[in-house]
Amino acid sequence: MKKSKIAKIIEILFKIILIVGIICIPFIPTLYDLLKIFKNFSEQTIFYKILFYICYIICLGIVFTLNYVFKDIYNNSPFNKKIEKSLKVVAILFMSLSLVVLIKTIYMPTILSIGIIIVTFITSLCFYTLSQIFKVANEYKDEIDHTV
Repeated sequence: MKKSKIAKIIEILFKIILIVGIICIPFIPTLYDLLKIFKNFSEQTIFYKILFYICYIICLGIVFTLNYVFKDIYNNSPFNKKIEKSLKVVAILFMSLSLVVLIKTIYMPTILSIGIIIVTFITSLCFYTLSQIFKVANEYKDEIDHTV
């Protein structure tokens, strides 16, 4: 299948975000301190730092998996088990991100955290629903292939 210009741009953006995200891991405290909105990263509790890194790694996992799905859709048939499983993984990653932010909110409540919990939870439900759509479409495709 031929990629549109937007699809090519999205694929490049996924790669840039993933590369920059991986490169920035050791510089997270410095980048965090550049914001000057919150306390310095070194002043945060160890619990906060651990949750922050977990959220960061989950987000990198989401970008990595979406990059894989995006490439696989164009390289292979979009209706295969790998894409269905990858979409379920993205749903699980969003759900786990929601839970990590919920745990953080219990100890350090903010209005923004509650909004992030709601958005990530709904996003996880959307990706799970999408994976089920791909599952059913794949079953229909297999059924048609067997009857022909």
